[in-house]
Amino acid sequence: MKMKFLFASLLLGASVSVFAQGFKDGIDFYSIGDYENAKTILDRNINSATNKSEAFYYYGMIDFKEGQLDAAKANFDKGVAADASYPYNYVGQGAVMLKQGNKAGEDLFKEARKLAKKDAKLEVAIAAAYFAADPVAYDKKIEKCIADARKWTKDGIVETYICEGDMSMAKNDVGDAMGKYEMAFTKDETNIEATVKYADTYFQVNKELALAKLHEIIKAHPNSALVQRQLAEKLYQNGDFAEAAERYGKYITSSNNHFDKDEARYAQLLYFADKFDECYKVASALKAKITPKSNYYVPACRMMMYSLENKAQWEDAVAIGKEMFAQKKGANDDNFNYKDLVMYAKALEEAKLPEEAMKYYDEAIQANPDNLDLARNLSSQAAKAKVFDKAIYYGKKVLESDKSVNKDLVNMALIYQEKAVADTVPETKAAAFAEAISYINKALEANPADIVNLYYKAGIQTASEPKNNGTALETMQALANAIKALPADQQPAYKGTLCYAYQYIGLYYNGVKNKQKALEAFKLWLEADPENQNLQKVIESLSK
Repeated sequence: MKMKFLFASLLLGASVSVFAQGFKDGIDFYSIGDYENAKTILDRNINSATNKSEAFYYYGMIDFKEGQLDAAKANFDKGVAADASYPYNYVGQGAVMLKQGNKAGEDLFKEARKLAKKDAKLEVAIAAAYFAADPVAYDKKIEKCIADARKWTKDGIVETYICEGDMSMAKNDVGDAMGKYEMAFTKDETNIEATVKYADTYFQVNKELALAKLHEIIKAHPNSALVQRQLAEKLYQNGDFAEAAERYGKYITSSNNHFDKDEARYAQLLYFADKFDECYKVASALKAKITPKSNYYVPACRMMMYSLENKAQWEDAVAIGKEMFAQKKGANDDNFNYKDLVMYAKALEEAKLPEEAMKYYDEAIQANPDNLDLARNLSSQAAKAKVFDKAIYYGKKVLESDKSVNKDLVNMALIYQEKAVADTVPETKAAAFAEAISYINKALEANPADIVNLYYKAGIQTASEPKNNGTALETMQALANAIKALPADQQPAYKGTLCYAYQYIGLYYNGVKNKQKALEAFKLWLEADPENQNLQKVIESLSK
């Protein structure tokens, strides 16, 4: 906060009557220390300013607050030239001189006072100027300015309490600032600056109270861009995403004085609220009116891509993701986050582009090496792309974690199986199958009768043999036994797997001329599949 609010309230009360709503919005943003957005709005609405001297004053104060003293002086000088009877530009000129260490600036305060005698608001402006120059050296003069302002208005004015609150915030005395803003708010509950600063400080300790005050002030100023935006933003900060989205929507549609940032935030909120079509529409409209150089081009693309993915429109998501990542400037570009990488990788994965997906999963895991889900996805994509060394590398990274699960062992077994199947060198092929069996056996240690893992083991073993030579015999028998051990009402779900096991067993024994054991297996197969007429004929033939 520091010096954020100093000078913010100098002219707000005096300006309302002479400026249209558009320019007033700029003054409102200035009053809370949002100088960048204030300047943007003032520039948009400069033609509506009927008092050019006052307009120059605000331009000068923005420059002053941003440390551009020469530019500030130039604007204050223009203000004096436009209307020498307007006192506040003299205060601005004096503030610049005091800031530069020239005490002659106080003479300009005297000139201002001659033009507006015993003017409480002017005195508050002078107090703020002294504070900006040196709050310690000028502490007595600051106190006198505030005291005179209150004396001249009998019971004080809103601006005096706001100024004191700003000074307390600059000193990091938040508690005192809260008290002063509350006093200001109490004096005038319709004052935008007082209410917004009151709500902003109280939001830190009592969010509900702060939001209630913003809800009340918006009734008094329904067309205020600042009030609408503050309420929407505070709702967002409070996690009230649905209401925040609604408020941002009203603010954007009702006020020309919103910003690209607001449209980006609105799209984000719509996404959080699972309103993907609306999110895409808002983000798309934002993207269409800005250039890739805009700070909000990437956020707009992001929300478009995210929305498309949630609607399973993978190819479209890939297309906008490509545009988005074309703006990425190196690995450490702060405009991108790991979720962007993961989401784009996911879109590429679903669009059947595993090699491209792997590239972005790889980048994501480099940024988040402890994220097991990323490692799992990367391992999976690498396997699909038949880049087995990388698949195995990231699979082992997962297994090294104490958060790995049994399924991770199974996945490694299946990766080694794919590697073995693809290998054409007998020695390395056999070694890969051996690794696959090793991992699936580790997975079975926790539950030797696990039907799924037994099925995978049987698959690995059958893949390793050129023909049914019995490599998987023991596993197939264990698989059949595990299914038969299930309650009767659960067994039908595994009918196909049971038939698969008995088929293998029967064919093996038939191949080695053990008719009795072949018949036993085929009859058990028939029990599971009684409508299999071809199997019945085989059994009849063997029974002769």
